[in-house]
Amino acid sequence: MMKWFAHRGASDRFPENTLEAIEAAIPYVDGIEFDVHFSRDGVGVIIHDETVNRTTDGTGRVVDLTLAELKRLNAGARFKGNGGPMQTTIPTLDEVLELLAPTDLLLNIELKTDTIRYPGIEAYTLERCRAHGIAGERLILSSFNHYSIATVRELDPSIETAILYPYPLYHPEQQAILLGAKAIHPDYRRVTREDVVLAHQAGIEVRVYTPKTAADVRRMIELGIDAVIVNDPQAFQKSLSIP
Repeated sequence: MMKWFAHRGASDRFPENTLEAIEAAIPYVDGIEFDVHFSRDGVGVIIHDETVNRTTDGTGRVVDLTLAELKRLNAGARFKGNGGPMQTTIPTLDEVLELLAPTDLLLNIELKTDTIRYPGIEAYTLERCRAHGIAGERLILSSFNHYSIATVRELDPSIETAILYPYPLYHPEQQAILLGAKAIHPDYRRVTREDVVLAHQAGIEVRVYTPKTAADVRRMIELGIDAVIVNDPQAFQKSLSIP
């Protein structure tokens, strides 16, 4: 049966990558996808972009701001859904792990190293997950930077990794095998039936991001996708009559 992941939490209902968005998604999904950067003082923080400009009332690069400075920003200042802007903060990785540790959900943590390398973020993320008792089959680390995938593999081969890619990739299952990844995470617009067949033949799962409509999700189901990563899983499940 196809699995459901909440993309940055229930990000159509609450500001993306906030504790509110993540908590709201818990009853409706098999897993939560969220993004980790480093603050200037080396703390893992949950935000998608390299800058705070799009989602908060501040400006500047995440890596140039301390945790204290990031915490002073309103992470819901520019939210346009579910009643508009609201007051909330950028969570730390530890805060999100504390929220999700008591659940049985999968955690898909995207290492945001494709623009800024963040040396050591792979080891840091693994260490914090272990500190909260999250490892093994519950944890998936993904990245558009496939060097990060290789690094995770070197640090702990038991942790599942997944390669992200936004464009057509020649034999993505072979790239996954080369890196020791157990899954591919393509843009839903780029995945083909051949990709799915070849991946499954190689024992590789296919999880797509981010279908926009019920018709998109239905097409993914028809392709035999293993999981969809969506902004509002509750709404999709209702429109598709999925209990």
